[in-house]
Amino acid sequence: MAETVFRPQVPPGHIYVNDKWTNNELYTFLNRRVQTITNDSMDFVDFYPTTEFAVIYATEADLVAGTNYRRNLAKLKKAGYERSAVIVEKTTISNQYFSSFQKFAVLELGLGIIPVSGSEECCQALVAMVRMGCEDKSNPFMLRGRIPPLETYLLKTLLTVPSLGETKAQALLLKFKSLINICNASLEDLTKVIGASSAQQVYNFFHSC
Repeated sequence: MAETVFRPQVPPGHIYVNDKWTNNELYTFLNRRVQTITNDSMDFVDFYPTTEFAVIYATEADLVAGTNYRRNLAKLKKAGYERSAVIVEKTTISNQYFSSFQKFAVLELGLGIIPVSGSEECCQALVAMVRMGCEDKSNPFMLRGRIPPLETYLLKTLLTVPSLGETKAQALLLKFKSLINICNASLEDLTKVIGASSAQQVYNFFHSC
């Protein structure tokens, strides 16, 4: 049974922000781009860019610490939101922990992850999510300018596979539709899309110990 958690009704063009982020530079970045609503009852969820879309942000420190993020990701999966995503900070320091994080989030829990380099890029991803929720083009909170679509960020996960270029990464997403489907694909199915050598790289990346 899904865990009972705070589920706000998010106005178009707004984003709910966990109160713990209010003194962080990420909150400052968001305030410049969208209307923010802070709340201290969001528990493990860091952001709601739209109603029923829950986002967790795993920072460099979270990956290094290792244990707390696992508990929060498990709660996110159990809560049963219509949509969810995990934004993860991938830096030179956290890089050695990224593979373990990715396998737990994607392979074990089936969550989508979006690697970012830091707060500014995290803000860009969140703004993209807010924009995706603004279906009414006349909404006064619609933002001007171009924001990369969410799929652009999903590509970054695949591009962490050694020697896998953007063309083949896009081909995988077009064929399998999601990261979890790519992770669960057989070596034979991957080979049909990107060739034997690249398929082996992808398969090893997600399944090696």
